[in-house]
Amino acid sequence: EEGVFGPSAPMTRAMLMTVFYQLAGAPAQEMAGASAVLSDVPDGAWFAPYVRWAVSQNIASGTGAGTFSPNTREQLVVLLYSFAANYQGKAMAPGADLSGYADLNQSSTWAREALSWAVGQGILGSSSAGGLTLSPQRSATRAEVAAMLRVFSEKM
Repeated sequence: EEGVFGPSAPMTRAMLMTVFYQLAGAPAQEMAGASAVLSDVPDGAWFAPYVRWAVSQNIASGTGAGTFSPNTREQLVVLLYSFAANYQGKAMAPGADLSGYADLNQSSTWAREALSWAVGQGILGSSSAGGLTLSPQRSATRAEVAAMLRVFSEKM
């Protein structure tokens, strides 16, 4: 719904690309030169230029078979990690030990370095008050991502 933040609504990867573009200073020249093509990103979609820009800048990649697709907590954390490392050129601080997280086995192997880094930096916390959980396969709400971005902006 236009004009509403919707804190409980899921934050999509496409939405995050628009945030990254703004964090990068809205580099119009980079946007103009972006030409990535993903089959599930229609040219006329509001998010298409931002996704093309992010893929062209090596911030994001597709999720296989030329698509951009799902939106899980682990994917969003991997994108934050990639933005800091690949676009901003930041030296990435060591991560936290995730062995105490009850659902670590639900995270993808390719996401664990970024998850560890995000927990170590305080960007990602436990998704449960009753114990340590990452909920890596659950979608992240806009409120959760706003909190992550606040810490990310302060740290990076």
